Amino acid sequence: MRNPNMINVGAGKSITILGENFAPNAPGYVLQATTDYLLEAAYGLYKLTVTHDAIGTARCLTMCSYATWIAPTSIAFTAKNNDLPALRMLQAAMLLCADARTTLTTGPFPKRGHKLIRTNQTDVMIDSVLTLGLLPTRNRQDLHCIRQRMAASARLLNYTGDNVLKFIANQAGAPWDEIAAALADGWKVVA
Repeated sequence: MRNPNMINVGAGKSITILGENFAPNAPGYVLQATTDYLLEAAYGLYKLTVTHDAIGTARCLTMCSYATWIAPTSIAFTAKNNDLPALRMLQAAMLLCADARTTLTTGPFPKRGHKLIRTNQTDVMIDSVLTLGLLPTRNRQDLHCIRQRMAASARLLNYTGDNVLKFIANQAGAPWDEIAAALADGWKVVA
């Protein structure tokens, strides 16, 4: 079952840079570019100085965001409010998903009910106008570019309905096979 949110966007079949030819929509390339984007969203210019833990977190979020462009995927991530980089990556990953929701939980586990909050279409349109002036232009362009690349890459895959994370890992190769295995241990991952 393919995601209905995909539209015909993205780069062409191949790009040549400094004599090296590669496919910009290949899963491995898109996953790495998205991981780099999430790290930059959290750490800015210092994205190359982070630990393997931050890279692993970005890869988990990347794989799950990418998976939503292939098939409906239900995976929960939690970041504590004292871990700002994890929160930034989580928010950026959520915005990259074809379909996602965010949850605010006070305390370790909700003891009262769960309430879905939402605004109406008019409020969303007002926010869209406001956001144009509040978010730096480059962040909006990067987000749009990565979303388009993920959708274009997912369209190229012939998903048959198996485990979507394992399917992506088989298409992308290392290190994504390790990320899929880590996510398969439990569908609830704490960032």
